[in-house]
Amino acid sequence: MQPENHSNAGNLLPDQLPVNHDRLFSLAQPFLQQPHQASNFRFFEPSLLRVHSGQLTLRLEHEPPEMLGNSPHLMVISQHTQAHVSKMPDAETGVFSSLFLGFSPSLIAGFYRDNAPLLTPLPALNGFQIIPLDDELQETLDYCLRAISNPASTAVQQNRLTGVLIALAERGILFMPRAGEPLGTRLTTLLSSAPEFAWTAANASQQLAMSEATLRRRLVEEQISFRTLLQDIRMHHAMTLLQTTRWSLSQIADACGYRASSRFSLRFRQRFGCSPSAIR
Repeated sequence: MQPENHSNAGNLLPDQLPVNHDRLFSLAQPFLQQPHQASNFRFFEPSLLRVHSGQLTLRLEHEPPEMLGNSPHLMVISQHTQAHVSKMPDAETGVFSSLFLGFSPSLIAGFYRDNAPLLTPLPALNGFQIIPLDDELQETLDYCLRAISNPASTAVQQNRLTGVLIALAERGILFMPRAGEPLGTRLTTLLSSAPEFAWTAANASQQLAMSEATLRRRLVEEQISFRTLLQDIRMHHAMTLLQTTRWSLSQIADACGYRASSRFSLRFRQRFGCSPSAIR
């Protein structure tokens, strides 16, 4: 069950969001025409990235950077990885463009449960890794993207996404589900499904079928702040919208649950060290 009315500020949002946040996956296609950097960017889901134009650089704290260009390679990233991200447009075209595909924790858990004999010998991916995009993997990924980019049943989408996970496992890449399902993961999934909604601990606890007191107690046990998590989800959503749309700042602020663009811009600068307008 999801909140019936997600919008905080009314009618600013276009009808079709360019970032697909589905129960099974997230899909976006960033497009930039100037260099961009973000510190401590958090990947909330197991993800894969492909660069179509330009260069992407990821660096973990105290680790050397890894670069991904428009050669036939993918970057695969484990859940909750935080990295310094740099995006550089292509020198000839002046454009950076890429594909982002995130796999939901519930999809990963189901995949692991159903394919344990295949997956048990594999080490879990930690951080990120660059792998070749061979012809078979490319075909599997394209087959998946055709289904999830267009209207298709949940069963079909799950089948295609699972196909990509199997292809990655055959190449030694395993997104390991977390033991059980921490409340923080469930809450992240809920808040990410509607970052524009006026979330509170009270209405989130109703959606998660528990009391507000229980929600707060368990978050304390997991060392998670409800307010900080919600703000982080909204700011990462804003970063994606800035890179995938031509929306005005007021539209993006509204899509992230802020009625005042000035307050939104302040929160964004506090999180990423630059103003939203600098991304474009």
